[in-house]
Amino acid sequence: MKILGINEDHNANAALIIDGKVVSCVAEERFSGVKNDTEYPRKSIDSVLSMAGLVGNEIDAVVFAGKISDPIQMKMKRVSTYSISDYVREQREYWKPTILEGKQSDYWERISKESKFANPNPPGYYNYSFLETVPETQWVESFNAVRKNTVAQHLGISEEKVVLMDHHRGHAAYAFYASPRSQRRSLIVTADGWGDGCNATASLYENGKIKEFFRTDMCNMARVYRWITLLLGMKPNEHEFKVMGLAPYAKDYIARPAYEIFKRTLVVDGLDFKWKEKPTDMYYYFRDAFEGIRFDGIAAGLQMWVEDLISEWIDNLMKHTGAEALYYSGGLSMNIKANKLIMGLDSVKEFHVPPSGGDESQSIGAAYALCEDFGIPPEPIKNTYLGPQYTLADSKAVLQKNDMTGFSIFENPTDELIADYLAGDYVFGRCVGAMEFGARSLGNRSILCNPSKIENLKHINEKIKFRDFWMPFTPSILAERGPEYIVNPKGATAEFMTIAFDSTAICREHLKAAIHPYDFTVRAQFVGPDTNPEYYSLLKAFEKKTGIGALLNTSLNLHGSPMVNTLDEALYTMLHSGLDGLILPGILVVRDK
Repeated sequence: MKILGINEDHNANAALIIDGKVVSCVAEERFSGVKNDTEYPRKSIDSVLSMAGLVGNEIDAVVFAGKISDPIQMKMKRVSTYSISDYVREQREYWKPTILEGKQSDYWERISKESKFANPNPPGYYNYSFLETVPETQWVESFNAVRKNTVAQHLGISEEKVVLMDHHRGHAAYAFYASPRSQRRSLIVTADGWGDGCNATASLYENGKIKEFFRTDMCNMARVYRWITLLLGMKPNEHEFKVMGLAPYAKDYIARPAYEIFKRTLVVDGLDFKWKEKPTDMYYYFRDAFEGIRFDGIAAGLQMWVEDLISEWIDNLMKHTGAEALYYSGGLSMNIKANKLIMGLDSVKEFHVPPSGGDESQSIGAAYALCEDFGIPPEPIKNTYLGPQYTLADSKAVLQKNDMTGFSIFENPTDELIADYLAGDYVFGRCVGAMEFGARSLGNRSILCNPSKIENLKHINEKIKFRDFWMPFTPSILAERGPEYIVNPKGATAEFMTIAFDSTAICREHLKAAIHPYDFTVRAQFVGPDTNPEYYSLLKAFEKKTGIGALLNTSLNLHGSPMVNTLDEALYTMLHSGLDGLILPGILVVRDK
């Protein structure tokens, strides 16, 4: 059975599952070039069908992630289009008047008509004309009809084949079915900012099905994290990871005052949460409370508070259910530092966090849930290489279109040659094999370099990525060297960069540029010969040359742009940055020095 999964929210994407196996998954941003693009993912749908050699009317069922979607925010593409100043303006012109002053505001009506947010969609995308003809109370129902009709027309199928899946059921299905099966009693937890009226659920896997026994709209940690991100001058729904990366730098005495402010708000209440002191809103309340507290202290206090709450809540759920294995997804599962604390709980004997658990995995999760409804056993995801890939002929064609004066080009380079350059502190991009799905680059759309040289951090930050100086990089580690480099007594999955681990002494020597420079934690990716043979071979060649069983790995993109998809984009990235070279299918390009 062929099931197409669709997610339109950040990050809009599509996935194809055939007989329970995920065969492809891509995000719309990789085709549009718009970071965290939202909308009907038409290009992504075409891509997953093309990769499988299918046409639209061969699809047996289509499932949308989410039953409730705001058509105004979708039409505006709020998440992908808003700037930081737009978010601040929204606080001033909508939330402050309506929540704090008890006034009415025409903010959404005004802003949705501004040229930046009123761009009409081309034919084949969503038609929002119903916003002008039906009452606001019917917008969600009317938009759902538009969603179904759009994909039915696109694929040439009956609308009867199209269904909508509960947001958190999709997260739960992804948490469990994308991960290895446990023989232990299994608890499945979801937690995020919001979706279909709630922000957290808990389920058990029993008799071959996921059975939800709890949901709440009080798990407000992700919402608070979002608006503190804005208070710190960064973009909500995108830069929360920067706040997490900043947090370890603050001393306890600097973080403690902010932590105490957070602690007096949301608290755990058994299996649920409650407000000890309910904030008047999520922005001005904290802005006033944090007056005089340093920025890094706010970041650290926030992270400490989230770690305490999520650990206590999950511990209560584990003890309540008697479960020993934990499966976890949703936007909050992207907080790898909190995941480290969860993994350390005595009640958690086995911990699974599948790759990229935010909404970018919802196309897979919703399709998994539909598989369950149809009685089709879903298969776990063995790797994230689910996107387009290219050939040597494609590499040659791209190079022929560009002036490569000043570069040396090697055809069919050996891994040993590439490893020689990397050992000599060259920084290379790599665009080889199928593109990764999700937020993490896992070797195929990556920037790679020697992880033992701190100097490489400055080179990447200042000449290539233009990223914030405090943000750590991550390593790709040979799976067999993993026990030497990370502390992982419970054997948690470390293939997808979903959990932070403590580092060993040799890790802090070999991988000093690829771990957090202050607390020495590491967001590891283990690479084995079965998960990515070509990348594994390169890592082995580098190990043979240097004795180091890892490479520094960060995403191949320019600042503010999505991770690259095509060879053209990879070459453009090299030509417009300080990359020393580029690894393409069958080709090595090296900048002459």
